[in-house]
Amino acid sequence: MERKKKNKKRKYLIGGVVAVVVIIGVAWAFSGSGQGSVDTVKVERGDVESIVSVTGQVVPSKNIDLAFEKSGRVERIRVEVGDEAYAGEVLAQLDTSELAAQVAQARANLRIQEVKLKELEEGTRAEEIAVKRAELEKAKQDLENYYKGIVSILNDAYGKADDAVRTKTDEMFLNDDSTTPRLTFTVTDSQIETDVISKRVSSGLILKDWRESLKNLDQNDAREDLAGALDKGKENLENIRDFMATALDATNNYAGVSADTIASYKASIYTGRSNVNTSYTSLSAQEQNIASQEVLVERTDRELDLKLAGNTPEQISAQEAQVEQARANLRYYESQLAKLYVRSPFEGTVTKVVVDPGEIVSANDPVVTLIGSGTFEIESFIAESDIAKVEVGDTATVTLDAYGRGEVFTAQVTHIDLSETLLEGVATYKTRLSFDTEDERILPGLTADVDILHDRKEAVLYLPTRNIAVEGERRFVTVLTESGETLERDIETGLRGSDGRTEIISGLQQGDRVVAE
Repeated sequence: MERKKKNKKRKYLIGGVVAVVVIIGVAWAFSGSGQGSVDTVKVERGDVESIVSVTGQVVPSKNIDLAFEKSGRVERIRVEVGDEAYAGEVLAQLDTSELAAQVAQARANLRIQEVKLKELEEGTRAEEIAVKRAELEKAKQDLENYYKGIVSILNDAYGKADDAVRTKTDEMFLNDDSTTPRLTFTVTDSQIETDVISKRVSSGLILKDWRESLKNLDQNDAREDLAGALDKGKENLENIRDFMATALDATNNYAGVSADTIASYKASIYTGRSNVNTSYTSLSAQEQNIASQEVLVERTDRELDLKLAGNTPEQISAQEAQVEQARANLRYYESQLAKLYVRSPFEGTVTKVVVDPGEIVSANDPVVTLIGSGTFEIESFIAESDIAKVEVGDTATVTLDAYGRGEVFTAQVTHIDLSETLLEGVATYKTRLSFDTEDERILPGLTADVDILHDRKEAVLYLPTRNIAVEGERRFVTVLTESGETLERDIETGLRGSDGRTEIISGLQQGDRVVAE
């Protein structure tokens, strides 16, 4: 009996212990000590950094392709690859003979004008008057010769225009000089076909009238008549050029004929048009020569009148102006002569020479490449998504692939292009960074890995960015309270770091536990 009571008492004791354990377990699961059942992260204090990481290439701080400002034949190359160049050194030059002669002529003219000014200041002599009369007579004779030369220039222009119309386009037409010419091929654009046929007819009539007018033109005709014939010749050439352009349009819209035939037509048209253009240039030049010579005659005549009337302050002032004009003319030709030389703009090393003496080069075509002596830079292209984070003056750490991640250099952003550069269809902005110190290990062409420090906050509260929820402008987290409850809490965030951290400005305290995502 006593044993049964003890067994029953033992059962109650075990049941009580089990119940207590269950209650404690439940309480633990819902208490602060049971937080281990929910993944959380603590709000901590530390540093948050925003870094833009890019790849770039080491380039010289000064690297330039040098070119001539004018076209011409290369006369001399004065350097070779690897040569050191000093600032202002002549590296290459074009043929200077023509411009050097013009400089010499302009310098001589300046001396003449200076002598004339001195003579005016000292008074006019009989010999001077005789010289000025001779100058006036020569100027008048030259003007007369220019007018007489109109006849031969017009006849030459007519010949080239006639050849362009009747010979160079002959194969394109049937019944060329009739009022109803036809093309030897089909033009896919009906308007162009109509225009080219119409202009061929009108060109034939222009040539016919022009030939008759030239028969009646004589070099001894009145200047007004000769000048009028010159103007008419330019007008005729303009019409012929228009016809040639339309003929070219027709060959660009052809059908029913082989490509070789069309190519032959085009070649003839190009030749004819070039000849017509040359004639037009000659007529325009003659017109300009006449205008310039008339000015010279008028000016020389006034100078003679002034000498005959005696020297006045106004005359002296006028001659002073002539001296200044001659001096300006000399400066102009000297500046043109300078363009025939390529000079080193800074001290550096020649890395490339792409021309040889005797070659014909065009203006602005690179002939010599020069890199400057001194510090190197990093050239990188930053995507538009990151460019707003980078400013001139930002610091950066740099590693060079050649030396591994263990060798760290420092640099600073010195330039950001204002316009974008498209790389594989993506908008980027070219950015340059200068190394803070010179180092013989830094060589042009090395690949650089660059970390640009955009912003840094020290000893601030932060959370892993992935645990912050975003809904529109709202930022919030899920906080686990000490009682085991989970609550949403709005927060204000600051700097978003490149290392996955985001600064917490308000809404949380250090040590708060946030449910991890």
